[in-house]
Amino acid sequence: MILQKNFAAILAASITASGAASAADAGRKLDLANDKAYEHVIVPIFAATCTSCHGAEKAKGKFRLHTPEEITKSETVVGGKPGESTVIERIFLPGEDEDVMPPEGKKQLTEDQKKLIRWWVAEGASFDKKISELNVPADIKPILTSYVYAPPKVVVIKKAFDLPEPAAAADAAAVGAVAKAGVLIMPLAQDTKYLSANAINVAKSFNDAQVKLFVPLSEQLTWLDVSRSGISDASAADIGKLTKLTKLHLENTAVTDATLAQLGGLQNLEYLNLYGTKVTDAGLAHLKGLKKLKKLYVWQTGVTEAGAKQLQATLPEVEVNLGWKAPPEAKK
Repeated sequence: MILQKNFAAILAASITASGAASAADAGRKLDLANDKAYEHVIVPIFAATCTSCHGAEKAKGKFRLHTPEEITKSETVVGGKPGESTVIERIFLPGEDEDVMPPEGKKQLTEDQKKLIRWWVAEGASFDKKISELNVPADIKPILTSYVYAPPKVVVIKKAFDLPEPAAAADAAAVGAVAKAGVLIMPLAQDTKYLSANAINVAKSFNDAQVKLFVPLSEQLTWLDVSRSGISDASAADIGKLTKLTKLHLENTAVTDATLAQLGGLQNLEYLNLYGTKVTDAGLAHLKGLKKLKKLYVWQTGVTEAGAKQLQATLPEVEVNLGWKAPPEAKK
């Protein structure tokens, strides 16, 4: 009986919570006295129609509109001057114009939404002022009165790596030296100082001496691909200095267990590809301290299943890929 009552109470609470969530999703009328113009009017409009192209995940035209900081940095909104604001110009272009925002195929702004954005910009584009602190013209008030506010969904971008941003950007001369060697070097993503480097275009000529070019970038270089290149164990000490590496491709090179002995200090390493090298079970012992390691590729190497299991006993989260294995023949 007690169990039934408890279950009924839990069920009722669940229904109540669900109903409250649904009500919140459905939205509410604006509180014209206390709601803020940017937070409660502009943010939902931008989230619904603009930030899929100009937001946290994408920056078409090299600008974003999903935060006050990005809007200010974009210089597309000039407070108090809608005639000088690129955003206003673009949203009021004819639908057939190739520069109109949003573009054809995307969710379009209503005429009322366009008017609200222009009103907000004309009133100074404040990120903090309440609606009641702004001048509300006669043609805007009925739009605000009928406006339904619902909190927009928050987009959370998961970083490809779990590292704090470098204190400084990479030295331009050092980056230039790497690029001059034919290595493709670029920012890992927008709004980060981290770099990725790939020697695929010069793999046949890339050697141990050139690995030294990466050392001045040890605080910024986090992805490195020198696969199929001419490097050997002679470059291991230099690779071992790249302590911010999270991803390292060494497949089809001449490295051996001697290189793995130098990689034990790469505490941020999450991905390591050793396919087609001469590493063995003995070399894997040097990787036991890499607590962040998640993926290890050792297909066509001297690593055995027993060696892989021994490493996984120390690093249970690591996935050791030994390559394809033929299934056992079925018993007759």
